[in-house]
Amino acid sequence: MSMQLFELILAIKRKCQSSEYQIQKDLGLSPAIFGALLVLQPDETILVNELAERMALSPSRSSRVLTKLMEKKYVNAKFKPDDRRSVEIILTASGKKTKSAIIKRMQECETRICSNLEDCQIDEIKSSLELLLKAL
Repeated sequence: MSMQLFELILAIKRKCQSSEYQIQKDLGLSPAIFGALLVLQPDETILVNELAERMALSPSRSSRVLTKLMEKKYVNAKFKPDDRRSVEIILTASGKKTKSAIIKRMQECETRICSNLEDCQIDEIKSSLELLLKAL
């Protein structure tokens, strides 16, 4: 019997989570730090509420994530003088290095996934996943 679309999505999610957890473990990162580093771009300054939006977190949860990022010295934070509730954040050198390590590990996973696929199949999968993401 063929799996339903949602069943397929969940099966893929479980397989990807296994790799994600291994990367987190190998790099000594919590899921929250891992997620934050994924959405932060090198040399980009963003407000903490943008971090919350990108991570789909509540403002209070994003504030706790920001605290952890600062404790680990992955970001520098600066309060805007005109609004103390607005905090600008930017990756530090350590944050950039750790993000690079995450990206490298993710690329290794992608290489494994694509190793038995033809280029046209890879393009088809990417196109289908982009369509699915847009639909969600």
